[in-house]
Amino acid sequence: MKIKQLPRINYQIREKTIKLIDEKGDMIGECHIGEARRLARERKLDLVEVAPNARPPVVKLMNFGRYLYEKKRQERESRKHQHRTEVREMRMTLKISEHDYQVKLAKIKEFLMDGDRVKVRLRLRGRENLHADLAMKIFDRLIVDLKDIAKEESEPKQEESIIQVAFLPEKKKG
Repeated sequence: MKIKQLPRINYQIREKTIKLIDEKGDMIGECHIGEARRLARERKLDLVEVAPNARPPVVKLMNFGRYLYEKKRQERESRKHQHRTEVREMRMTLKISEHDYQVKLAKIKEFLMDGDRVKVRLRLRGRENLHADLAMKIFDRLIVDLKDIAKEESEPKQEESIIQVAFLPEKKKG
């Protein structure tokens, strides 16, 4: 997570002359920092540096606590509308029974309906490495069983003794 730097406020602003904007957003113009601080005290507001890289820097009169509250509220609101997809993983073996296959298939379907990506791994042990074609048959069956709710992201590929395939949920129409 990035740490966001807060703008400089009130006595943290070290420039002698600044461009001042009032609380309504109207430009007051260039003035001395002391004059701006006096104006802020009279209106019971804070001086907040909004454009520190400008010459002279642009400073706005505002309630800084209210500004921070609004900013946090906007961030919280924007996070509500984001959807993070997770990669879920399902592991199988070559000697999987029919019942176990059906249970794992149901769980994979549940993950896909939630909108998550699913990576299915099949581990080959010992002499099973000689029968990678049987593992491919299991994957072909899995692809056929999931064709209506998912599409395969990648072809089944073998890395040493592990064969894996990834599935993406189908986009919902409407």
